Amino acid sequence: MLKNYLKTAFRNLIKYKGYSFINISGLALGVACCLLIMHYVKDEMTFDRFHVNGEHIYRVRTMPSFDEKQVMEFVKMPVGPTLKEELPLVINQCRYVNTAFDIRSGDNIQNQGKAFYAEPEFLEMFSFLNKYGDGISVLNGTSQIALVEKAAKRIFGKSMAVGESIDLNIRGEWKTFTVGAVLKDLPSNSSLDFEFLIPFQNYLMAYNRQSNDAKDWYISEITFQTFVQILPNTNIADLTKQIDELARRKMVDSPQYAGRYNLQPIYNLHFEKSMASGKQAGMQETGDRFYSFLLSGIALLILLLACFNFTNLSLARALPRAKEIGVRKVIGAKKHQLVAQFLGEAFIISTTSFLLGLLLAELVLPYFELAAEKEFSKSIIENPIYISIAFIAVTFAAFIAGSYPALIISRLNTVTALEGRFDGSNRKGGLQGILIVLQFSIAAVLIVGVLAMNRQINFLVNMDRGYDDTNLISIKTGDLSKASLLDSTKSRGQALANLMRRELQKTPSILNVSGNASNYSHLAFEEVNPETGEKTELIGYSTSVDFDYFETMGIEVLEGRDFDRISTLEGLNQIIVNERFASVMHLRDSVNGGLNSTYRGKTIIGIVNDFNLFSATQEIVPTVFELDKRRGLQRLLVKFEPSTLSSSLMAIEAAWLKFNPNNPFDFRLMEESNASQFAKEKRWRSIILTASCIAISISCLGLFGLAFISTQRRNKEIGIRKVFGAPVPTIVYILARGFSLLVVLSMIIAGPLAYWLGYEWLTTFPYRIEMTWDLFLIAGLIQLTITILTVSYHAVKAAVANPIEALKYE
Repeated sequence: MLKNYLKTAFRNLIKYKGYSFINISGLALGVACCLLIMHYVKDEMTFDRFHVNGEHIYRVRTMPSFDEKQVMEFVKMPVGPTLKEELPLVINQCRYVNTAFDIRSGDNIQNQGKAFYAEPEFLEMFSFLNKYGDGISVLNGTSQIALVEKAAKRIFGKSMAVGESIDLNIRGEWKTFTVGAVLKDLPSNSSLDFEFLIPFQNYLMAYNRQSNDAKDWYISEITFQTFVQILPNTNIADLTKQIDELARRKMVDSPQYAGRYNLQPIYNLHFEKSMASGKQAGMQETGDRFYSFLLSGIALLILLLACFNFTNLSLARALPRAKEIGVRKVIGAKKHQLVAQFLGEAFIISTTSFLLGLLLAELVLPYFELAAEKEFSKSIIENPIYISIAFIAVTFAAFIAGSYPALIISRLNTVTALEGRFDGSNRKGGLQGILIVLQFSIAAVLIVGVLAMNRQINFLVNMDRGYDDTNLISIKTGDLSKASLLDSTKSRGQALANLMRRELQKTPSILNVSGNASNYSHLAFEEVNPETGEKTELIGYSTSVDFDYFETMGIEVLEGRDFDRISTLEGLNQIIVNERFASVMHLRDSVNGGLNSTYRGKTIIGIVNDFNLFSATQEIVPTVFELDKRRGLQRLLVKFEPSTLSSSLMAIEAAWLKFNPNNPFDFRLMEESNASQFAKEKRWRSIILTASCIAISISCLGLFGLAFISTQRRNKEIGIRKVFGAPVPTIVYILARGFSLLVVLSMIIAGPLAYWLGYEWLTTFPYRIEMTWDLFLIAGLIQLTITILTVSYHAVKAAVANPIEALKYE
């Protein structure tokens, strides 16, 4: 009997090749898409979970005395060693300090942005494994370094680089190191992101510092990422209080400036917004739990959609087989045997689809990595949990697809079944209709999401930033201790800016040269609503700029004046503020519109229009600009004439090589840099767009199959209509009408959910679009057009056929 069932199953698959292809490919596509997305989500949600001691490792964060609502991921130099020495609950600590070395191997010199000073405890606490050598021994010394395998291959052409020599430029001096250890490449889900580790003792020697100097508590230098390992079952709130008390004791002369501290679990590093994010901090860019949850939902929806599609097609294909069931019942087939037959066929198709989907996901994975800009440490096959979930879902769909039609048909009267008078048409508005509506509701939500994301990203890219970023070049000054700058009366950055300005004045295409600091001091403000009296606490910034900064950036001085070279000494005690600052401080309600009033002992001489210092995804905050003194300019800005990029770059690079040859000419066009700020949003848009296309494709495959089966059922009806003179458009309309109504219903159901999801996503942006009605209209028209085109293929084919072929057996 089993052999007979298998024969029948394979014969049906071969006989109805089109149906088999649609059913298998649709389910396989859904499985592959689900597995790929869940592979991405798993990588995101398991960041830093591979560390053996991860549950007990925390990053120490500072809440400065001037603003205890602002959390900074860096602390003062002696914090880590002091905590380990004086607090029994802290059993280990390590400091991790970024730097930017020039690396020389033979005659090849390259700038390396992923080189960091680290203490030996770093490799004791974190589970970064040795490939060759012993990393902990390396960090205990001073003459060796550790590097990861891919860096060894890039520089030395081999992974076994232990014993090789390499030169590092530390503060302008070349020092030779030996490679003492090669570490395995970091897992893709590691927040810590480095390629070279240099013993921390070298930092102390280069800067003439002591590891735990009590005087360093009074230095306002918050530049060290510090991690601690604590005892199990430690009460974090109590430990934090102990750290705050210890800091006040260490700063006994001025405890009010000790600030407060915060412990961040390393499992939260990836999902909490951070100042210590990116290559320069030795950390991967932070993620977003919202997107991970959203992707998880999309993956499950696509899998459900594929299962609905599979169930619907199986049901549609099974109901016309009533005559076959009648014959089996006549020769003695029992109800459970009929159910077993349909279940067997469904399981064969579902298992084949699942295996093809798994194979497709593995084949597509490298391309998916490129699209997602993520390199996975493991393959999909190494994630058995998600494979099991997908297999269970597919198996359940097979169970429904096989048992439901079998139960319906097996209850038929044998004579009715043998006469072929039952084709399931009286049930077309039932389960099949519900499944079609669910399929297109899912697709509609995804389409609206893509349209909303696309419109929001375009809005951010094209919004007025408050300054002119066209024909503007930004250059990182680099480590200016390597530069030969004779003017000691200014900061090194300002001295370089002056030299570059004088040199580039000889080039007609160069309009302006200025600079600014890339680091900002935080300021605390309190905004009062004049109508309600409600107070809102705000964080502002103070930063240093050079002369001509506002003119170079195309920022308008609304009131007052710019910094003046004639009164340089006075300028050091003068500041310029933005409109947001003027609004919060109510300057325009005061005498002279706030000009010549003082803030923190400095005179306000001008108010400039609001502009976005960072990204358009962040709100404009009160900002104070002062002339650079000793803080240092880390970025030069050069404005040039339109259509002169090539010649201007040649002149700028020549000047750079003349005055700052030991630092790389690291420049970016501001217009391109601003556009790249939305790379994360664009990446998510691409992922969701791809998922939407797959969802629509699966829906269309199912619709294509259903339209074919529906047309076949109504062959005689179409023939009769043609005999009575019905034109082709009328027949197409009749056949497409039912499916079109289901699509319209799906849009009505999907609308509220799509609106809610879109609204929640948009609230994460300070500047955003609205969820307007046209987004839903466009999505509906897209779905309706696809539906009509899909159904019309079979409808037209049936409408133009010879009616005699359909009626000749009547």
